[in-house]
Amino acid sequence: MEVMVTYNLQTELDIANGSRGEIVDIILHPDEPDIDRTSSEVTLQNPPAYILVKLRTTRAKQLKGLDQGVVPVTVQSSFFSIDIGNGRQTVERQQPHVTGAYAFTDYRSQGQTLAPVIVDLATPATGGELSPFNAYVACSRAKGRDTIRFFGYQQTNYFGHTRARLYEQRCND
Repeated sequence: MEVMVTYNLQTELDIANGSRGEIVDIILHPDEPDIDRTSSEVTLQNPPAYILVKLRTTRAKQLKGLDQGVVPVTVQSSFFSIDIGNGRQTVERQQPHVTGAYAFTDYRSQGQTLAPVIVDLATPATGGELSPFNAYVACSRAKGRDTIRFFGYQQTNYFGHTRARLYEQRCND
């Protein structure tokens, strides 16, 4: 499964927010009861001990017993407080800092070249506005016009400039 790192774990080794790779293995917590490996669905009692991810690019040295580019991503804990009735409760969240890499915001895609790219130019569900800068970042991630598709497009002033209109026309041909 393709994944993306969601936190700056080791920036000097390119294990950083936005880095992409593929899950090689999931190492379960030592206290995890035996699981039925023939089942298509498994409910874990504990977060995994770590996830082995083969990153597309990394400066990490090869770890003993692992292939080049494979790094362990451990579970991280974070704490936050919530108000409940008359009191305050502290909650611990445990989660590995990776997520499925099937969709990106324009912010997370910066600096990456992707294929294929599907760009949603519709008004964001949050009610915010899509700026020309957001549209540019999203559109410029594709390797070329053969690997990009648009949906949610409505005539706006994003493509008001003559060159942009020509680019838009070529991309949609």
